[in-house]
Amino acid sequence: MNVTDRRPDPASDWHRLKPDTLLAVQGVLGLLEKEDADAQNLLDAYLYAKRLLAESMQALVRTALPEACSTFSDLRTQLAERMAEEYGERIPQRYLTVPYGSRTHEELFAMLLQRIRQPVSAALLRVVTGDSVHTERRTRELRELGLDIVTSREGGGDVYTLRSLDLDISLIPTIIINNLRDKKAPAREKEAVLAVLPQAAG
Repeated sequence: MNVTDRRPDPASDWHRLKPDTLLAVQGVLGLLEKEDADAQNLLDAYLYAKRLLAESMQALVRTALPEACSTFSDLRTQLAERMAEEYGERIPQRYLTVPYGSRTHEELFAMLLQRIRQPVSAALLRVVTGDSVHTERRTRELRELGLDIVTSREGGGDVYTLRSLDLDISLIPTIIINNLRDKKAPAREKEAVLAVLPQAAG
């Protein structure tokens, strides 16, 4: 149940990255102000500044996030307990584990929790993951845990909203099925587990 992939101190990262980021941005600005600036030099400066900005803003956002989100841990514990209550006597424990406990999952949840019942732009969430694909995938995985997260469009972009802290326990069979796949369950064992689950889960 422990959340994995702990991060270094984000405040230290922010203070370390900020001076170089400032110089990189000033370098781009200086080239933009030159009418005869070489295009390749400008592109190189832009790409360098873009990378530093992404790393700096990621560190800055993380300074506002808790080192550990107890609510995330509590919800995962609730889910694990409910899975054990429902299926602990009939399904091997290795298929009753709660997935998606990485630090990235925790940080995304923490950002949504800070603005619970308010839409959070996908662009802001991407600052934490540094990757749009990872943001979409990890947020979808949070929903697969039964978390009440909805996606919508607002202002021309995607937004995510954590509407409540109520877990949708109807998704437990799907979690177990995914565990069967991820852990490459033997065919006979897989058939036995599926036979225990509600018919709709198959």
